[in-house]
Amino acid sequence: MKSFLQQVVDDLLKTYDSLDDLILILPSKRAGTILRTTLANTADKTIFSPKIYSIEGFVEQISNLQTASNMEQLFTLYKAYSSMEYGEKDNFYTFSKWGQTLLQDFNEIDRYLIDTKDIFSYLANIQEINHWALQKEKSEIITNYIKFWNNLEPLYKAFNDLLKAQKLGHQGLIYRTACEELKEYLSSHKNNTHIFIGFNALNTAESYIIQEILAKTKADIFWDGDTYFVEDPIHDAGYFIRQHLNTWPWLKGKALKGVESNYLTQKSIKIIGVPKNVSQAKYVGNLLLQLKKEDNNILKNTAIVLGDETMLNPLLNSIPSELDTVNITMGYPLKSTPLASLFSQYLSIHIKKDSQGWYFQQVLDFLSHPYIQILCTENQQNKANLISEAIRTKNWAFITSDNLRSLGEENEDLLSLLFFREEVTGKGFLDKCHQIIQILRDRFAHAKDSLGLEYLYKFYSMFNQLQDMVEQYSFVNDLKSLESLYLEIVRNETLDFQGEPLEGLQIMGMLESRVLDFETVILTSVNEGILPSGKSNNSFIPFDLKKYYKLPTYKEKDAVYTYHFYRLLQRAKNIYLLYNTEPDVLEEGRKVGC
Repeated sequence: MKSFLQQVVDDLLKTYDSLDDLILILPSKRAGTILRTTLANTADKTIFSPKIYSIEGFVEQISNLQTASNMEQLFTLYKAYSSMEYGEKDNFYTFSKWGQTLLQDFNEIDRYLIDTKDIFSYLANIQEINHWALQKEKSEIITNYIKFWNNLEPLYKAFNDLLKAQKLGHQGLIYRTACEELKEYLSSHKNNTHIFIGFNALNTAESYIIQEILAKTKADIFWDGDTYFVEDPIHDAGYFIRQHLNTWPWLKGKALKGVESNYLTQKSIKIIGVPKNVSQAKYVGNLLLQLKKEDNNILKNTAIVLGDETMLNPLLNSIPSELDTVNITMGYPLKSTPLASLFSQYLSIHIKKDSQGWYFQQVLDFLSHPYIQILCTENQQNKANLISEAIRTKNWAFITSDNLRSLGEENEDLLSLLFFREEVTGKGFLDKCHQIIQILRDRFAHAKDSLGLEYLYKFYSMFNQLQDMVEQYSFVNDLKSLESLYLEIVRNETLDFQGEPLEGLQIMGMLESRVLDFETVILTSVNEGILPSGKSNNSFIPFDLKKYYKLPTYKEKDAVYTYHFYRLLQRAKNIYLLYNTEPDVLEEGRKVGC
């Protein structure tokens, strides 16, 4: 059976004599890499390659803005917030706890081209109703609170203006700006043919851009769907394509390119219940070994798709050594790495230190961290264990710098790095984090721990960026603010592995599987509460207001994951669905749909 991208390539080669004037837009960069390779392998003559973009890259080109990092956005938002003229303002530590949610809402409002004056007015009125009281006069706290909500639009404008002045933008601002600049882009690309490939759910800005290009230039669009879902009026996997079919004037009377009947072809589907994530990872490892023994070529067209991306680490440790090539096409959450907990504990012990010193249990926990054990081991002597033993023997409840230094001068350098007695600024603390990274780098290089070195490089880059921000903005120069910022970054950042997307077994998350087809699919964590993730509302915008302005709610997000799930099965021949049978608070030990 032909893959979706192979069908697209065949159609393009048949329809166009020359491809160098084509601009191809896909949902992701990886899909673009696979498309380019498929094109090179299929063409029977030498041709110039078309321009190939991910949708984010394409919209950036139209807008002439670059995407600001999450850290840059948070600092810029606080700078805009500090410039506002109202009441007492939160310090950066307090601000960072709600600033991230506000960033997400600003992003969503811009991506869906909402009238900002209108929605911010609604939000302010809702807050005023929520804090209605019988007393005629409102308290000062409530007055300042309402004033903040009434000033959301000026804050939004100041934030966007600061970003645009640096030729930067958050994703929503880039999309809104692209819509404004689209006319100029189209006038300079009259001779190009735009082809959109494999889209499903679109925000309002994407929908506007695609419809304008389809209506006003030479353009076409290929949908990656199945007639079984699209023609079913209630099936969520076809929800968005049906919506486009009913609302886009350009699609009226046209057949949907790319929508074929593949889902009902014969497939081997096995549903396997396994207790806990580690057991799922072990099961997948044994399954891969079994598939390799059956036919060595099976794994060349096999994908492991992780419903729960935190399973990546146990899975990597369970992959048989007999497998030649494995490619990871997903970001591993930084919060799940050992380094994240190391620096979190490092910050915590110095923030919680009081006049009596460090509480012994926190020090013992810190010294028992696996990476501190590596850091403190030299010439087959583990200094962390020696310090821990001394604390227990001497029965210290609170530990001071003098207590630690009484253990011997040979530990002086290590103790001054881990348990410094002086008060340090945020910049000084980041310098110490860099020193820890340098020592660990030498240890990992000696042990040939390539994964550990990958973790270190990501944190080294992150701390460099943090240092630049701390030097530029004075409001993050205390440890509490630094901790809040650090935890926020680690919660949202991922470690991106680099590999060969065209060879061997592929490991990916749900979103990375867009427009890609595999003969064998192994999908893990197919549990309620994970696929889809269930109701969550990390937003200041109430559900009713989201419905009114047609912003995505958990219902639309469920439909997105339904589409990805069924699309994965469309052309696959062998499907293994693994779910966790162990009942717990989140997953209830039930497979999806049960």
